[in-house]
Amino acid sequence: MIPLGLRLVVSGGREAITRLVVLAIAVGLGVGLLLTAVAATNAVSTWNGRHAWFWTGNAWVPRGPATGAAPLWWHPSGDIFDGQQVNRFDVAATGPTSPVPPGIPRDPGPGQYYASPALAALLRSTPANQLAGRYPGHLAGVIGEAALPSPNSLVLVVGRTPAQLAHTPESVQVTSISTSVLGWPLPRAKANPQGLTYVPPNGGAAKSATDLILSVVALAILTPVLIFIATATRLSAARREERFAAMRLVGATRRQVSLLAATESTVAGILGVAAGFGIFFLLRIPVAGIPFIGAPFFPAELSLSLKDVLVVAIGVPVAAAVAARLSLRRVHISPLGVARRATPKPPRAWRVVPLLAGLAELGFWTVHGHPASIPGQIQAFASSFLLIIVGLFIAGPWLTMAAARAMARWTSRPSTLIAARRLGDDPRGAFRAVSGLVLALFITTVAVVAIATQDAKNVTRWASAAEANVLTDQVSASSQVAGHGGPGAPGQSAARAVPGPAAPAAPLTARLSGIPGVRGVLVVRADRGLSIPGTIHNLNSNGPVPAGVVSCAQLAAVPALGRCPAGATAAAFPADGFNGPLFGPDAATITWPAANVPAARLDTLGVDAINVATNGSVPAVEQARTVLENAPAYPAIRAPSTIGDIVARDNSVNGDYQQLANVVILVSLPIAGCTLAAGIAAGLADRKRPFSLLRLTGARLATLRHVVALEGAVPLLSVAAVAIGTGFAGAAMFASEAQGHSMVAPGAAYYLLTAGGIVVSLGIIAATFPLLARITGPEAARNE
Repeated sequence: MIPLGLRLVVSGGREAITRLVVLAIAVGLGVGLLLTAVAATNAVSTWNGRHAWFWTGNAWVPRGPATGAAPLWWHPSGDIFDGQQVNRFDVAATGPTSPVPPGIPRDPGPGQYYASPALAALLRSTPANQLAGRYPGHLAGVIGEAALPSPNSLVLVVGRTPAQLAHTPESVQVTSISTSVLGWPLPRAKANPQGLTYVPPNGGAAKSATDLILSVVALAILTPVLIFIATATRLSAARREERFAAMRLVGATRRQVSLLAATESTVAGILGVAAGFGIFFLLRIPVAGIPFIGAPFFPAELSLSLKDVLVVAIGVPVAAAVAARLSLRRVHISPLGVARRATPKPPRAWRVVPLLAGLAELGFWTVHGHPASIPGQIQAFASSFLLIIVGLFIAGPWLTMAAARAMARWTSRPSTLIAARRLGDDPRGAFRAVSGLVLALFITTVAVVAIATQDAKNVTRWASAAEANVLTDQVSASSQVAGHGGPGAPGQSAARAVPGPAAPAAPLTARLSGIPGVRGVLVVRADRGLSIPGTIHNLNSNGPVPAGVVSCAQLAAVPALGRCPAGATAAAFPADGFNGPLFGPDAATITWPAANVPAARLDTLGVDAINVATNGSVPAVEQARTVLENAPAYPAIRAPSTIGDIVARDNSVNGDYQQLANVVILVSLPIAGCTLAAGIAAGLADRKRPFSLLRLTGARLATLRHVVALEGAVPLLSVAAVAIGTGFAGAAMFASEAQGHSMVAPGAAYYLLTAGGIVVSLGIIAATFPLLARITGPEAARNE
């Protein structure tokens, strides 16, 4: 029977060949998307693992066993260029067996440094006074891809002498390079930790975060792809049923018919898998460039394991064969019944039970609280949403049938009655065509509401345009109290409990003022007995805010940060220079309290911060940053940052979630469109003969178009309304429990996106109208 099945596939006429080609293309597209999604999940793990060595020497990272290697002096720090974070590591080998960071052949010596390819390109294309002047020595080589998370990673390994780093604060000796990614949030440090408490500015994600990403991918991306593949494998299912029913009527056994069906579907599945692997390799490079997690991937990271290849290569053809076997249930039971198009049993109301169970489980976590552990929370919420998704698919046919019966009850138009009867006869097939879009609408609703709630929970920090262009260099540790989240915030080390240096700032101020684009310099002087009440000027603090002293003459040149009272020569100013204005009104409108400090005494005070007002241009900002980093009298506790950089960093978590939501929405909606197109194509093939008979009996083409529109639109709109409502209900319970905030309604963009998706879907349905005249001619009504 297998040779006969193969012969029927290739010798069944133009219709059989066309059916095979269309099925193979549809399965190939689905397999290509499936392989791409699986490879993306593998790339996330690889990307995260390549951050491990950034955590070397950190007190929170478990230390490996002693290796007997000579210690390596290690000093991690951060830098910024044009808003991009740079991971910098100063190292000094104490012997030939000192550990070597990955990606370089040896530890750089004094006067040498290795840079990532992206940073090396910047060093070559940028004037030295904007970037290269910050780093001592010359470029010795580039860091290999194996050590870099992303093609645009900016990483630098600078060689020093052991004596230099031994006298540099926040340096530590290590005997091995870390292989563990700690991620954020940090665990509670043990008493008297031995090592650094530095957090890399780009340090990867904790396992809980990657688990979240993979769970989202599994639920929101893989599920629509699998639905699309399942829909594609059922193209022309009704035509196959009729053909195989005719074979049963002339004496073919169930086993013979099953083998014929499995052979045809397996051939199409194999061809589709081969095409899918080709599509995957074509998609690797463009998909790798998508900032799925805030940064692009190396194309090689989108790889497949042997297990992935085998599961897809074997599983898809097997699934196609099983789907073909299941589609012949009515042929096995009653071949004559199929030939006469006997109506299957209608779906029952119990189908809504799994959907209600999923909502009930989510409600249980809302009332009784979620598990304490991060893995437990992911498992709890993932299982709840998975049950809701499965429940939508199980309930979909019953909801479709209910809508069809309601439509038939309230109409007398022939086209509406025909559509209602056809929907009632096969609600499963009608829902199958729109199931992908229904899932996409549910996912989009949950994602958008969750992001809107998160944005409302974590108030977005902001700054005016002029304020964002102010470059601030934190010299003293007092800034840790107010604006940066304390020790352990990304890109910084533990605070030094010492005041800044009391060196004359006039030479540095003059040098900064001479840079084109610099408009003023404000030096914040330390006065440990001075503070500002946190209740004034909206400083976002319940207690007093540590303050420094600024010269009113200098503040007048930096109006973006406020002004002095009339007649004052000095004013109290937040010690970190910019804490309050980010949460309150435009800082330019703030009048800071006068300080009783004579102007002549200012130079005798230590320095808390140096703020440089610029015009926002890259040359001005980066030249000023280079000058500040090379000022030995004012060693900074972190890289000088513009206030715009700090705002972007503080909003990065919300930005990452928004990016993930955008990817989910932008991926699920096109896949849903493909599923709808495949379902409509299958519907046209299935309706070819009955519509031709209707035309022979006198039905107008406009009536058939109305039937087609209703058969697609009714299940789409009815089940979509349930899916959107379910999405809001699930998002509300998730927000209350997991996000700790009441649900926030999405903005107008969500409603426009939803309406646009439905309109496009209706447009796909309407696009089939011109084909009706071609496929419903008298020749299509013949018996096979």
